[in-house]
Amino acid sequence: DLSMLAHLALLAWAAAPPRRPPPEEALQPGCVRADVRLATPVPVPFRPLSQQEVIDRLDGVPCFSVVGRSREMVPTTGEDGVLACPFYLDASAARRALAELQRANPLTPLTLAATPLGTAFALSEWSPSAAAAASPDEGASAEDAPREREGVYDRLRTAVRSDGGSSSTAGTAGGRVAGAAATAAVELRLVACEEEVRSVSELLEQSPTPPMLRRANRRRGPVPLFGSDELRFKAPADEGAGADGGEAEELTPLFLRRSDFRAAWLASGGSDDALPAAQVSDLRSLAWQMECESAFDWRSIVLVAPQDSIDLALELQQQQQQEQQQ
Repeated sequence: DLSMLAHLALLAWAAAPPRRPPPEEALQPGCVRADVRLATPVPVPFRPLSQQEVIDRLDGVPCFSVVGRSREMVPTTGEDGVLACPFYLDASAARRALAELQRANPLTPLTLAATPLGTAFALSEWSPSAAAAASPDEGASAEDAPREREGVYDRLRTAVRSDGGSSSTAGTAGGRVAGAAATAAVELRLVACEEEVRSVSELLEQSPTPPMLRRANRRRGPVPLFGSDELRFKAPADEGAGADGGEAEELTPLFLRRSDFRAAWLASGGSDDALPAAQVSDLRSLAWQMECESAFDWRSIVLVAPQDSIDLALELQQQQQQEQQQ
């Protein structure tokens, strides 16, 4: 009957949760409520690195050059017939180059000098002369390089020629050598391990590299880098990561040799059977991405120097200190 229906309706109304008016801020035009913001997050891009920050990320790896008594780099003729001063990233290749040049010049005392990779990269890749020599047969010129890079090159050339030089582990001698050679009409080149270059040359040729960088790789040779998303490092708390009590920052290591990539995987507890396929890139593309792309936090990238390169850099540093004490 009607009285029963009215009684049921009253019970349904009493059991329903009370309706609360929306907050005042939700009634303002153009305002988005907090729960709506959480449901539709907007990705925040990372800040690309400056040229100096790119140099700092690379400076942990030493490279080597053959120098004379006055600490100036000794030029050699490459396979393409170009007179160039090489920065060797392979310690064994640097020792072989020193032995060959010493045999050809028995009356001239020669030795090796170490230079931080970031400094060597800037001098060999960002200088106006490097931009002009990138691909002369395809119309490349110094105007192809950004003007701000010329400023970085000028600052580096002035800094490495001073007595203060770089404070990197690789030492100051190589920096002054690079500055002295940069003033001459001789090309500066980064020389990677030949075995690694041969193993990935076809793969790098097929990679989506910007045309200007592809031409540079073809003419001067690529510098391969090896890594994997499955291999990460935890940054020590005393280096700034995790100092606030949170988890340590994850770092993505990149290696100059496949053997170092495998050794790091095994040292992390992985097995040979589960060794992931190495992801291959090259140094020029990495530096360009660090400067231009904002989809990745490039501060998590760390280049790992081969152990024999670290040993050679320390040996040269000790030799220089002994010469200064005499």
